[in-house]
Amino acid sequence: MSTKNYSDKKLLKNLSQLLHKEMAEGKVNVKTLAKQMAISTCQLNRRVKEATGQTTSDYVLDIRLKEAKRLLGMFPDVTISDTARRCGFADTAHFSHVFRRKEGVSPSQYIQRQKNPIPPKNVISSDSIQDMHPLDNHIS
Repeated sequence: MSTKNYSDKKLLKNLSQLLHKEMAEGKVNVKTLAKQMAISTCQLNRRVKEATGQTTSDYVLDIRLKEAKRLLGMFPDVTISDTARRCGFADTAHFSHVFRRKEGVSPSQYIQRQKNPIPPKNVISSDSIQDMHPLDNHIS
């Protein structure tokens, strides 16, 4: 492993640990994260971009939404506003807007899909396979 790869992994691991701590406290701020990592915001942004191809804000948002999806899936009876707060979103409406924009569904729709997964389209059930005659699939 090259020194750069090790350094990038160490940076991202440290960032992730600090981010989870900040989320647990209900706040997330890139400037605060950089300060806690003892680097400038500019340097953090450059290094995260080099390591992930994403801006720091996008990388942090992805981690927050990943945690939100984990919490919504594991604890569907916890309120969406509580989940939002646990992921560092002070405003539930903002959380719902960002979640829908990134995930394509609202947090409540996501919970419903976790409870009742939608089967993929065009899946043939075992009952319909048994009802098929082998010659029904030939090309005329």
